[in-house]
Amino acid sequence: MKRKGEKMKNDVIKFIPMGGQAEMGKSMYCFEINDKIFIIDSGFRFPDSDKLGVDIIIPSFTYLEERADQVAAIIITHGHDDAMAALPYLLQSIHAPVYAPQLTALLIKQMIERFQRHNHVKIDLDLHAVHRNASIDIEGVPVEFFPVTHSIPGSVGVALWTSYGYLVYSGEFIIDFGAPKEFQCDIQKMMEIGKKGVLALLVESSGAKHDGYTSPNHKLTNKIDHIFEDSYERIIISSYAQNVFRTQEIIELTKKYKRQIVFYGRDKYDNTNSLLRIAQRSKKPVLNVPDSLLGDKEKIGQPQYDSNYVILLSGSPRRIYHDICDIIDGGDDLLKLRKGDTFIVASPVLPGTEKIANKAHNGLYKTDAHVHLLKNKDLFSMHASKEDLKVIIQIFKPKYYIPMKGEYQHFIFNQQIAKDMGIPDKHIIIMDNGERVTFEKGELLQSRDVYEIDDVMIDGIGIGDVGEKVIDDRIQLANDGVVIVGLTISRETKEIVAQTDCQSRGFVYLKDSEYVIKHVIEICEKVVSQLKDNPDMEIAEIRSMMKEQSMKYIIKETGKKPVFIGVVVEI
Repeated sequence: MKRKGEKMKNDVIKFIPMGGQAEMGKSMYCFEINDKIFIIDSGFRFPDSDKLGVDIIIPSFTYLEERADQVAAIIITHGHDDAMAALPYLLQSIHAPVYAPQLTALLIKQMIERFQRHNHVKIDLDLHAVHRNASIDIEGVPVEFFPVTHSIPGSVGVALWTSYGYLVYSGEFIIDFGAPKEFQCDIQKMMEIGKKGVLALLVESSGAKHDGYTSPNHKLTNKIDHIFEDSYERIIISSYAQNVFRTQEIIELTKKYKRQIVFYGRDKYDNTNSLLRIAQRSKKPVLNVPDSLLGDKEKIGQPQYDSNYVILLSGSPRRIYHDICDIIDGGDDLLKLRKGDTFIVASPVLPGTEKIANKAHNGLYKTDAHVHLLKNKDLFSMHASKEDLKVIIQIFKPKYYIPMKGEYQHFIFNQQIAKDMGIPDKHIIIMDNGERVTFEKGELLQSRDVYEIDDVMIDGIGIGDVGEKVIDDRIQLANDGVVIVGLTISRETKEIVAQTDCQSRGFVYLKDSEYVIKHVIEICEKVVSQLKDNPDMEIAEIRSMMKEQSMKYIIKETGKKPVFIGVVVEI
């Protein structure tokens, strides 16, 4: 595996996933070659439905912060949130050059500028745009990029050279030789890497249970072409902004049927809108939309102008169904559904969006629009299926194989594919976040180091200041409401000098439960009266007793467990 003219260095290689294992999203993987750390991808994931009020979840960076001087580079493989959107948070504590393919680099620049404006921080961004098939050197380590086909153009995989062969990170990919130029993969470059020897291959897993190839099941055109042909009024179509491949298909259908398209992404920062802004300044636009093909957004709602429009409703998986519900309910100022409209839902339901998606689907069927609903089984996401994975294994012929990016069940499906391709079971490495494996002299050591890699919850501009206790309180508030009792006492005599006030929200219907509130007031006043005989007692102790005794009564009487806040004011 040694390169010609290169001295054997006996590299010590370590690998630790910081995010992306046994979860969907939040990809972040770290290769350590001797004393240098290479971070590949830095993304977020959306929280589960029980994480009330949490916007996003990112990996904990403690492990990297303790080794900050060893970080040689951060490499971002493509322009999706699960691969790059934690970067602004990472760069606030880790100062290292960022390498990304050209389009992704432009999206990163936009993202960092927006983050700085909104969060009033300054981020030192050392950004290096590279060609998709570039060969570069980072601090003495040869790094190869190779183009892959994914739902956003410019996506790449990455290979880091070591004295025992390449460490190959596949990125997110499918095999589709008919993809448009900017989406095409480079099999030749992958084969060149494979011929030189691959120590370890890291491959995505989320589609590993699907038989066959993902292509052509990921393509939208053949599923909606007949709908375009049969429609005589407006066509409204929902599609996730991050799937630029489908956006391009919709543009081509608009052109084919001599319609005009309006990009109706209501979030101006979604990928569709970002790429359109980039296209306006680029000699080689990613989304090539002739001016004659563009409809006027302001004319939506005027049948004499918009009957020939294709209105592309783009957005994030969380946002898009809320936008659809808003349109159905009449809350959108411009877009009102009317008889004759065709509404195509080309945004399959993703985990965590089931409830709002179901509401939107039901709402659409109550309207006068012709509704066409594409389900997950009709439209595959652009992730590798079984045969795609077999191809990549055949190309790289790795010594070790590491399933990544997906739930644990996906790893098991991916593991079986690798075994079927002849990789020994002991050479397939199933890992969780925070587990670090070591390769010495090109062999995997049996022992693993384990580090605690916590989820960091982002709420607004707060980073990590929302813990499980805060989430528990929010759930408690949502379920059983809040009770607040306020007492005013004399600083000198410790006697109650004003009428005790008790307020509740979301707890009980007061008309039917006045006796509960009345008894809570009596409990709290009795507790506070102890101050007269024990003036040295701490107010904090009194508040604690108020809560404990009141909650015991409330739970027994009502079966509810509201958040209880006791306030004692001395005057």
